[in-house]
Amino acid sequence: MWICPEAMRYAALCFFLSLASISACSWAGDLHIVLPQKNSLEPEVTGRFYVQALQLALHKTAAPDERIQITHYEKEVARERARLLVQKGTLDVVWSSSSPKREAEFATVKFNLLRGINEYRLLVIRADEQIRFDSIKTLSDLQQFKIGTGTHWSDTEIYRFNGLPLVKSYSYEPMFRMLKLKRFDYMARSLQEVQDDTERYEKLGLAIEKNLAIHYSQPIYFFLNKNNAELAERIKQGLEIAQQDGSLDALFFDIPNFRQAWEMMQALDRNVIELQIPNN
Repeated sequence: MWICPEAMRYAALCFFLSLASISACSWAGDLHIVLPQKNSLEPEVTGRFYVQALQLALHKTAAPDERIQITHYEKEVARERARLLVQKGTLDVVWSSSSPKREAEFATVKFNLLRGINEYRLLVIRADEQIRFDSIKTLSDLQQFKIGTGTHWSDTEIYRFNGLPLVKSYSYEPMFRMLKLKRFDYMARSLQEVQDDTERYEKLGLAIEKNLAIHYSQPIYFFLNKNNAELAERIKQGLEIAQQDGSLDALFFDIPNFRQAWEMMQALDRNVIELQIPNN
């Protein structure tokens, strides 16, 4: 049966308007959200995207008389601590990479905020050692090299699960000097991070490896306390509405690193080594 395209568009518009209407009726009143301290989880240029995306989702589903107030926790905390504070009810929302364990412990907004740009990793190596990496074609080849990674990064368990030899660091900044000093052979940095990293630490003689990429599934979600499942559903609805009307696209592509990473991902021409994800 043929259906008029105009009718289909009208039906879709009605559906999303009805979602907004239902949400507005369901969440009338005042809403106060406490988030991690600004710039404590990542640089300001990317961190503001998550706050703005959350605000957008809440406003898309707000009642006409609802007042939404967003404040930030007074102390700077690392991401692991921020997740714990959400579980305790001190913070309301945190954004983080997902895992089966986290999805079981939190009310999870299953909307991939970074659209996969963080799931492709390029290698940062010592600039004069490209020839060592030219022979790498498979995961087995890569397992002969040591990767530098953060002690509490969720990526670390993925690397361990895939048999990559690890050298861990509690702090991010010293890792680039550790790479220069040959404590390990490479770091794996996401598409939105890698250019800034190599430019920032260019004086250490580091460069982006030319032929390889690592890929693994790692969606970035909003996480809330298990008792806030209704609010999590509201945020998901708001993000879907914002995605449909283009306002979330406008936020995402306004971040230069995100826009450049998206373009890189669309045109990626590298030997991609796929890593498997642990089930816990």
